[in-house]
Amino acid sequence: MANRDLALERRQARQKEARRLRGLEREAAARARVRLAARTTPPERVVLHLGPTNSGKTHDAIEFLVAQAERGLSGTYAAPLRMLAREVYERLCARLPRERVGLVTGEERINPQADVVSCTAESARTCGDVLVIDEAHWLADRDRGHAWTRLLLSGSHRYIHVAAASEAGAVLRTALASAGCLEIAKHSRYAELTHAPAMRPGTIPARSAVVAFSRRAVLALHRELIDHGRSATVLYGAMPPGARREQIQRLIIGEVEVIVTTDVIGHGINLPLRAVAFAETGKFDGKERRRLRLWEAAQIAGRAGRRGLAAGEGLVAAYAGGIPGFSPDAGLVRAAVAVANGAPSDLSITKASLRPDWCELGDPTPAEIPHALSGWRKAARREASDHPWLRPAPIDTLLAMWQAARAAVGARATVDAPWPGDGPTVWRLMTLPVDADGAFPEIASAVLTDRSLRRLLRPDSVISRMSLDEAERHAAIMRDLSSAGRSFGVVGGVSPEEASAGEETASRRIVELVARRKPLTNASLCASCGRPCAPWFQRCDDCHQARFDWYDDDPFTW
Repeated sequence: MANRDLALERRQARQKEARRLRGLEREAAARARVRLAARTTPPERVVLHLGPTNSGKTHDAIEFLVAQAERGLSGTYAAPLRMLAREVYERLCARLPRERVGLVTGEERINPQADVVSCTAESARTCGDVLVIDEAHWLADRDRGHAWTRLLLSGSHRYIHVAAASEAGAVLRTALASAGCLEIAKHSRYAELTHAPAMRPGTIPARSAVVAFSRRAVLALHRELIDHGRSATVLYGAMPPGARREQIQRLIIGEVEVIVTTDVIGHGINLPLRAVAFAETGKFDGKERRRLRLWEAAQIAGRAGRRGLAAGEGLVAAYAGGIPGFSPDAGLVRAAVAVANGAPSDLSITKASLRPDWCELGDPTPAEIPHALSGWRKAARREASDHPWLRPAPIDTLLAMWQAARAAVGARATVDAPWPGDGPTVWRLMTLPVDADGAFPEIASAVLTDRSLRRLLRPDSVISRMSLDEAERHAAIMRDLSSAGRSFGVVGGVSPEEASAGEETASRRIVELVARRKPLTNASLCASCGRPCAPWFQRCDDCHQARFDWYDDDPFTW
């Protein structure tokens, strides 16, 4: 009887605790609200520049920004990519006194208080005279679209110029309906692209880009081009910004003939390309391997034949190399050329993505943040019923960052668990421009518990001997530390300047390796027999099968 009473008492205590925790969760969620901050002063004039790639949308918007800056007005240019922000920064410096121009991204800050600033959308100022929003169709992106949406909805600017794909026109007009004057400037491509026969390693023209969708594929294609006597370089996401700029410059000045790249060139990176050749027309998008959407392929194809090249130098084709596994869809390439030239695409943009700001979560404790996010999402769905052009962004990425921070400090997952930090600090960590599976856990631990990260630094003598993989990993760690340092100052005893210096040294090592005539990798060769194989596999089909046959013959090896 005593044991039964004790079991009943424990069950009742657990039920009481569960009710208490549910109450705390409801309280945290109830404080969350969506505040669509209306512009304090509606803009006097808005111009929407709508059209395909290479149609002068961004050029005309920047010309307006420069003209107003020459009159003494302030301005902001907001881009989707740090490389594009850097490119426009250099362009503005060529037209305006350098001391009046600044650059602000998640990785770089140059004269951030300048009158005219080029920046990524997340770093854009919300007030000033002129605002140029580039590639504004990104407002539909599930992860980053909120930055464009908030720019459109809040702040105070007299003049706003927006460059975007035509398909985003309707939602942009709705978002900016309060403007005193709203104009639509429709742009057409300067010169039509030409669909060309398949291009081969030995015959692809100089000033061309070969496009693939993974680092291993890029490095394998780079090796193939060098083996055919071509001068080539590479461009992909894992490269630090300094190394990327070096590779772009090598192509521009004619030091190399071909650049092998991922779709990083598809969003406004301006290269003087005669031709774009697709080695792949499928990509892994983080969840599955899928066929490129037509508008995605058209965005990449549109990098060929940029303004300033001779007529007829915009060639697009499939790439026909000798590496197994590459089989680009020539029909998709042909259709992408038509879309880049102005034909209808499969792109549909009807909603803008919205993500919470800290002020909308009701000041939760660190342990309450997931429940506040859930409450905000419910509130955002209600708000979207009154504003059907808005769509609440998924919160899974934010939750992944919260989980990584929680694990880093060893906090329990309960709603009232103690954390070594406050809610705003944890939120700032969660919204850093770094990946949850990179150096973030160590950064979170350093910020919240003062853990030292000095051991992550490497002397220049060590970095100068690193392999490509090692240099890329070190550059990524230093870049994450540098980004955290811009938000928190010294992190784990490492200053932003030290982290930036480490990244720059690693970047120089990467540039050194990429510039060598020797191929960077054996990614397209079988690890067992050395014969060609698809770069996403370590072994060719024959060697792979032989290994499994051997396992079947000798079960004790398992």
